[in-house]
Amino acid sequence: MNIFEKFIKDPSGVSSIIGEVLVTGIVVIALGSLFVIMTSADKPVDSTHMSAEEWIDAPSDVISLRHAGGKPINTENLKINVQINGTNYVYSSSNISGNLGGKGVWELADVIQINTSEEWDVGIADEENVDVKLIDTSSKEVLPKYRIGFSPELPSSIDFEIIDDTVVPKEDFISSFTVLGAAISMGSYDMMVTSRLKVGSETFDPWGDYALPVTSNVNDGSTHSWDLPATYQAGTSVTISGKSWQHKAPPKNKPKLNYNLDASWEGYMEVNSTDNSDNLIVLRNGDSVPTIQGMDKQPDIADFVEDYVENGKIVLEDNEAIFLFELGTTDLHNLAADFQDLVVLMSMEPVQSS
Repeated sequence: MNIFEKFIKDPSGVSSIIGEVLVTGIVVIALGSLFVIMTSADKPVDSTHMSAEEWIDAPSDVISLRHAGGKPINTENLKINVQINGTNYVYSSSNISGNLGGKGVWELADVIQINTSEEWDVGIADEENVDVKLIDTSSKEVLPKYRIGFSPELPSSIDFEIIDDTVVPKEDFISSFTVLGAAISMGSYDMMVTSRLKVGSETFDPWGDYALPVTSNVNDGSTHSWDLPATYQAGTSVTISGKSWQHKAPPKNKPKLNYNLDASWEGYMEVNSTDNSDNLIVLRNGDSVPTIQGMDKQPDIADFVEDYVENGKIVLEDNEAIFLFELGTTDLHNLAADFQDLVVLMSMEPVQSS
């Protein structure tokens, strides 16, 4: 006797079974609908982490926007909407790039200045009748900014101290760092060099993990730049560390190590500007350039800082300092001490106190 015949002869359990089947079907359909709704919904776009300052000079009809911290923004993904006396105007990505001298990114301390009378033939009579929005066109997000009033007289430089090789700005600041170069070798091979920054209590590895010599090497003949992601208060200390790395010795009776791997290197020497080490020299405007020759035909210090030298003196802006690291020897009277194993330029810009 098949199942259908059993149901005909004994229908008492049929209704409960059919009910369970119906309930199960409804649940499956409901879950399927929910899945479709959830997967078809637009996913939120990651917020752009940056901030900008805005000020307006009504007499000269100039709107100024300054990148005050966070990530650089591609100019091709940026436009500026300006409303003046109820009328909307658009400053395009190509306008922004041209305003920045053809740069493809708007980054820390860059200022965009829009002269509204020249651009749209409209003047600014009152700051309150002007509304400016920064739009990230890739995410359609309005970027954060804060107005700091009419034409602030921000100083062009920033006062700072160098205390035991630690830089301490005396004003609120934003900062950028550039590895101008590195040169250190051992025998037949170039050693690896990594660098780390500490600002107040925060630690940054801007050019890769400090503990990974191959992945994060800056001894590669290139310059490397990085901007702090935020503004910092006056009195916040800034220190820089450098570390050199050498080949690990291959185990006896084992194949040679692969020196393209981080694990095949070991730390050789580390110098930190918090230690007031003799292996670090910090230069600012007007200091004499150390007349030390590079070891084994490596470039001299003067070659790394040649863009900042005049008549044997360092020529820097008042907001800049250069760090010279010796990462090969502690015998500083040895010819091997050439202080260009890592050369880093630090630049600071003042910001409006909030």
